[in-house]
Amino acid sequence: MIHPQLLSILRCPTTQSQLQIADQAVIESVNVAIARGKMQSRVMETLTRPLDSGLVNADGSLLMPVYENIPDMNPDDAIDLEQLEQLDQKTTEGSE
Repeated sequence: MIHPQLLSILRCPTTQSQLQIADQAVIESVNVAIARGKMQSRVMETLTRPLDSGLVNADGSLLMPVYENIPDMNPDDAIDLEQLEQLDQKTTEGSE
């Protein structure tokens, strides 16, 4: 778990907005996409390591991965959460 004092000073390296701990449902969805080889970082690298947790920026657009309670604050490693919406749309379209 990330210490609340640390969380209060961390900012999104891309938007400079405050970060909050991501909902477990978001982490689970991202990890399912990672397991399927369908999740990429902002620099289009396919992710292979499941997240332990994550930090979401204020508008909910970016997720900073957390591994072993250490936030990865490299902006290149951020995950654009729009990918989840796109995957959901493809899944919905494929089931129709």
